[in-house]
Amino acid sequence: MKKTAFIIIALLLAFGCSDEKHEVPKEDNPLFSTSRAISLNQLGETINLEKIGIYNPTKVIKKDSLLIVLDLNGLNKISIYQENGKLLGSYLPTGMGADRGLYILTMNLDNKGILSAYDFGNDRLVEFDLNHFGQPEFGPKFIDMPKDKKHLCVAKSGTTIISTGMFDDGRYGLMNNNNEEYFLSYPEIPSYRTINDTLRSALFASNIIKIKPDGTKFVCANMQSGIIDFCSLIPCTNITRVAELNLYSPKATVKNMRRTPVAYSTDNLFGFCDIEVTDEYIYALYSGRSYRKYKDQIVYGERIVVFDWEGNHVHTYLLRNPFTSISFNKEENAIYGLTNNPNSVLIKYTLEGTSIN
Repeated sequence: MKKTAFIIIALLLAFGCSDEKHEVPKEDNPLFSTSRAISLNQLGETINLEKIGIYNPTKVIKKDSLLIVLDLNGLNKISIYQENGKLLGSYLPTGMGADRGLYILTMNLDNKGILSAYDFGNDRLVEFDLNHFGQPEFGPKFIDMPKDKKHLCVAKSGTTIISTGMFDDGRYGLMNNNNEEYFLSYPEIPSYRTINDTLRSALFASNIIKIKPDGTKFVCANMQSGIIDFCSLIPCTNITRVAELNLYSPKATVKNMRRTPVAYSTDNLFGFCDIEVTDEYIYALYSGRSYRKYKDQIVYGERIVVFDWEGNHVHTYLLRNPFTSISFNKEENAIYGLTNNPNSVLIKYTLEGTSIN
């Protein structure tokens, strides 16, 4: 991934049932322990993206014979290609205003063929109905977020919209008819107990949210730490926390400044790069790299940590190729990992035959 992409993540984002919380001792930490780790060696196809004219994408989703490409730094944010590299359509040219896109870090394709992405530069959710791809009516549809709050991460399932951002009223916003209610507290870190909710929201603003396909739960993973939240959801009604797992607390200086209220240590371990979910499991791509050692390669994940929806660690996949993002293909029962170092390549790992216990 280009260095400018990292700068946007680190600066623009960081400006900045039961109610169970548990800290994982390092010797039992699934991110650092190899006792339950397995190598993801069942290599399937490899697509050399640069050979077909796709350079430095942020995320790639494979659907049938299509490649759906997100490019944080591109002239167009989302493009759709055939597998042979033929460009079929480009959308969201960079900029402000109608039909444009500014800052999009990730995207999601649900089981109904709806592609969604949040543009936190234009404060709106973007949707494409891939069931109509190739038809005249195909194109982006926009859902504006309430302007009285700074939203930084938004996910949608059906009519349910969940968000995180610079919120004083709670960790999560649940949107209903353009109004939002706020639920749950921010993670409790001993060294930050005295800060107010405004600064706490800045400290935990950089997230990835994914909703379970049936819409009953969601997961929220923090980019700047090893904190991951598992929540139960009653659409348009309520959010409860199932478990909060603190695998690594952020090292940061919290300042009472509007532009840069949080300054992260260069020794801080970058957290979760990407999340994919299925009905049974959560696949969390984890970095664990520091900026001091890896510079702009900090956003590469070296392992995929698998959880169930109760927040229990299932196992850890060790990766031969560190990825910047992942996608799950249900039809193929496969994980596709994206690397841009040294070339842009999409690598398939089939999960068939892999024991999950």
